[in-house]
Amino acid sequence: MSFEIHPDRERPEVPFSGTDINNREEQEKLCREYVEQRGGVYVGTYDEPDTSAWKKKRVRQPDGSHAYRVVRPVFEGMLKDLKNGQTPATYFTPVDGLSATTEIDGSIVYDIDRLTRDNRHLEDAIETVEHFHRPIIDITGTLDLLTENGRDMARVMVTMAGKQSSATSRRVRNIHRAMAREGIPVSGSRPFGWMADKRTADPEEAKYIRDAACSLLDGVPAYRLLKQWEEQNVRTPKGNYWVRATFIHMMISPRLVGWRVYGGPAVPLPERYYRDAEGNPVKGQYDSILDERTWRNVVNLLAGPDRPGASRYVGNLKYLCSGHLRCGNCGSRLRGNAKPKGAHEYVCDTCHKVTGAGKAIDKLITELVLARLAQQEVIIEAAPWPNEDELKAHEATKASLLDQFKENPDMGSYIWPEVRKVEQTIAQLSKERRSYLRKTARPSELDIVERWPSLELEQQRDILDENFEAIILNPATKRGPKFDSSRLQVVYR
Repeated sequence: MSFEIHPDRERPEVPFSGTDINNREEQEKLCREYVEQRGGVYVGTYDEPDTSAWKKKRVRQPDGSHAYRVVRPVFEGMLKDLKNGQTPATYFTPVDGLSATTEIDGSIVYDIDRLTRDNRHLEDAIETVEHFHRPIIDITGTLDLLTENGRDMARVMVTMAGKQSSATSRRVRNIHRAMAREGIPVSGSRPFGWMADKRTADPEEAKYIRDAACSLLDGVPAYRLLKQWEEQNVRTPKGNYWVRATFIHMMISPRLVGWRVYGGPAVPLPERYYRDAEGNPVKGQYDSILDERTWRNVVNLLAGPDRPGASRYVGNLKYLCSGHLRCGNCGSRLRGNAKPKGAHEYVCDTCHKVTGAGKAIDKLITELVLARLAQQEVIIEAAPWPNEDELKAHEATKASLLDQFKENPDMGSYIWPEVRKVEQTIAQLSKERRSYLRKTARPSELDIVERWPSLELEQQRDILDENFEAIILNPATKRGPKFDSSRLQVVYR
């Protein structure tokens, strides 16, 4: 009889020390010894790292609805192979000297909670044992799916294991929330700019951060700063050279102003900090490196909507649905990504599990919005720019200053600094005005449907925003040459 093992813990980053018998290598070793000592043949391993046997994910059902399930493709593949009596190459790592496809008779696991903590998956395993006569056992002797009493006991044990996982998850969440409320720093690697205690600012590294902030605000690009850091041998706490993404992540982190970082990846990093009952940022138990005003200016420069290259971070705005589409798996906004021959696709940069053909999606959404506009006979009128008077006032101030200089050239040392300040304000307001007019200068007639192809992309995108509360792209359930329109789910305003 041949067996295979199914551990699901992460591979440790350090060699096995003998103090933890629950790592994957040790589980595999013990299971192999168990099989060979009883005259069996151990043929290989079903390896399932970075996969939870308990946490549920949102999945799309065949009828288009959604449900929450524990997703374990390796586990399901193992049961399928057991039913067929052989192992294809998928998910299976054979013992050296054996082919990827070999006959199997059963499976062995380290313990029942290594097999599953979900009752649905337990019933699938029971089906494999009871109706396909493929034993699944553990080395402790507590897992017995061959008898009725053993199956009932397994159901109780899996229920208790799931309860324990739920309680552990709740306790961990509460602990992290309590630590955030008190401003206590989390464990993990040392952040750049602080000493090993993660509380005291490192004078040398903190100076690099402050100088970098000043340089960025003076117009020095990030790539040039990183080139200087590389020449000066400034490295990350892990000893690596800095890359742009890591550098920006560090420079926009609320930790730089001393706020306690808290929140998941769905929250934009500049807003990822814990707030008290009044909504104020909670001060972390560590030194701040930048003042709030400087930090916010850096955030606006590196992560604001008007920053250079913003389309690379919040959705390429040359595509109709960039920023409007949301991932049906994690809820994040999808980004437009260029493809060869002028094509494009929408991708989720958060979970990396949802993509869709750009032209097909744009075509479908266009048809939906035009159909709705035709039915409602929407009239879109452009409102005047609200800051027009402010811009005119600053332009008048500039003209007055120039007139004063003509009359009193000797006052130039006082007048020209004021002129430069006013010009900066005028330039910013003019930029806002151009952006506003570009987005709002839309037709006021009832011919939007006919004029849709001639509208600017910003106008089309604004019309989408007025008509759709959300446009959701769900994960694909099957592969095919054409885009499956049922993957799109729209919520009208």
